[in-house]
Amino acid sequence: MASPLNRRHRRTAPYVIMNNNTQLPAVAYSARQPDQENSANSNNGIQILTNTPLQQPQQQQMQRAALSLFDLVRRAQRIRRWMRRNQEHSELPERSDSFLEKFAPATKSESTQKEQSKTWVIDPSKTFFYYWSSIVSLAVLYNCIMLIGRSAFLLLQERLLIVWLIFDYLCDVCYIVDTFIQTRRGYLEQGLIVRDIAKLRKNYMRSRAFILDIISLLPTDFLYFVPKLRLVPALRFNRLFRIYRTFEFSDKVETQTNHPNVFRLVSLLIIIMIIIHWNACFYFIISRWIGYSTDGWVYNMTAPTAATLTTQYLYCFFWSTLVLTNIGEVPPPETDIEVLFVTADFLTGVLIFATIVGNVGSIIASMNAVRADFRQKVDQVKQYMVFRKVGKDLERRVITWFDYLWLQKQVANEDIVLGALPQKLRVEIAIHVHLAALKRVPIFAEAQPGLLVELVTRLKLQIFSPGDYVCKKGDIGKEMYIIKRGRLSVVSDDGTKIFVTLEEGSVFGEISILNIPGSKTGNRRTANIRSVGYSDLFCLTKQDLWEVLAEYPSARDTLIERGKAHLRKDNLLDEEAAQKAQQDEAAIPEKVTRLEGNIDNLETRLARLMGEYTANMAALGQRLQTVEKLAGPRRETLTDEKLSRKNTLDAIGVETHEDDV
Repeated sequence: MASPLNRRHRRTAPYVIMNNNTQLPAVAYSARQPDQENSANSNNGIQILTNTPLQQPQQQQMQRAALSLFDLVRRAQRIRRWMRRNQEHSELPERSDSFLEKFAPATKSESTQKEQSKTWVIDPSKTFFYYWSSIVSLAVLYNCIMLIGRSAFLLLQERLLIVWLIFDYLCDVCYIVDTFIQTRRGYLEQGLIVRDIAKLRKNYMRSRAFILDIISLLPTDFLYFVPKLRLVPALRFNRLFRIYRTFEFSDKVETQTNHPNVFRLVSLLIIIMIIIHWNACFYFIISRWIGYSTDGWVYNMTAPTAATLTTQYLYCFFWSTLVLTNIGEVPPPETDIEVLFVTADFLTGVLIFATIVGNVGSIIASMNAVRADFRQKVDQVKQYMVFRKVGKDLERRVITWFDYLWLQKQVANEDIVLGALPQKLRVEIAIHVHLAALKRVPIFAEAQPGLLVELVTRLKLQIFSPGDYVCKKGDIGKEMYIIKRGRLSVVSDDGTKIFVTLEEGSVFGEISILNIPGSKTGNRRTANIRSVGYSDLFCLTKQDLWEVLAEYPSARDTLIERGKAHLRKDNLLDEEAAQKAQQDEAAIPEKVTRLEGNIDNLETRLARLMGEYTANMAALGQRLQTVEKLAGPRRETLTDEKLSRKNTLDAIGVETHEDDV
């Protein structure tokens, strides 16, 4: 029988060869025909052979090959089973997460996001919805003013009929589009905009706004085809049910405008004018129903210009204004209908007057609240200066400083104004206001963004009056300054000579707050700086700077090196002192390490001493117990003898003391 090794390249069917000595599998290849292979006792092409006459080296090589192949086959089977399990799991239906479905664009895959980007959802906080609400509000105001006007003044309806019809149906189109937008109007749920179209539509249909919108879109214009109601504008009064959109827009404008008090006043005037307009229209309608010129109360149509549209409307508006403001001076009513109408007008006028007084008073008080608070602070300072008998010159300077604050709309303490904002928004405002100024400082020009963000939140605004010294020569530098507005002069010690003038954007004092070792100035001011006029300066204190630099050690080293370069340029750096300080600073870690080692040794010795002390105390306690045990019987014997002796002496009448016994 030929050896399988001689025919290994003719057939690839593997067989496992078992060695009788080692009982380890080895691999051989057979050239059997398929029918022979099928009849063989094999498992997936593997046959057990024994007693194969192979030489010993070849046997070992075959055994190693068989082991590797057997391990490879076993791993392949494991991989195949793992793939089958994964395929079965992938075929299982996915469980949907209702929370993630609401906010799908923020959590789902990119393909899902692309599909959802095709769906249009309106964010109420965005600009589009703001401007669209303004368009809808104009449409509502048009219906609110013109429908009643065209119903009362027939000349207005007849002269521009085509124009009114065009505007009417343009407003209807606007209403329809607004209804569609309302179905896509997002709302916040758990802090996120809901973007599920079905959920948005369901939420809108359950709201009261949906009912009002449907009523405002009812096609009442079909009643125009009724002969008696042909082109009667009053049939479109259902369009007024969408007036809630105007109030929504008014609230949004009031929160976004920079002049909310002015907007409130204008809104109040518009509401009053609309009420007067409606009352004037009702007056003309009642006059037409009763009959023009039938008595002294109704509209007099006999005047030469009474038939013109302008005269009719102006007179009715004038009459309505007199009645609603309770001024009177109008013809008295003569019929019951006229009396009821005038009575209702007077009651409405009382309410309007009370509303005007209350709202206008509130608006004026709100407009003057800031000024009143400011004046209160000024009065308190004045009273304090009078009580402390401050000189007139200083008092005048203080009052002038307050006047400058008010004229420039300055805020002396920005933390009070921004205190209501969260920290994130306060940081963003500080970056917007101060970052450009901080980048003007040469040593901060290329600093880390995180360092700059930390520093801008610590900049404080300081305002100096004319003639105030910002710093004097020899003072310890505790702050650096950035000029925001105004001019400062570098003057001589006596203040008579001006060396240079610092203007907006200039920076000074940044070197003194870095504590640079080797500085010849010793972190002291080298010049006298005086404010020419009123000057606004941003101030950064040394304490704030080093609190921030403690979290940015690399930035600290960079800033110190830049400061040294600046001092070298001006020949103000002692290189030997700087090098010595640097060496001392470099030796600090070694000293700390040595100190920590000494502390560890002391702790070890202290622990050893405590152990010895504890052991000695335990031994001493044992000795005391032993002594007490030995001395116990002897002590009892002595006590008994003393007691018997005392009793004997007492029996013979001899007085004894305890010491004698």
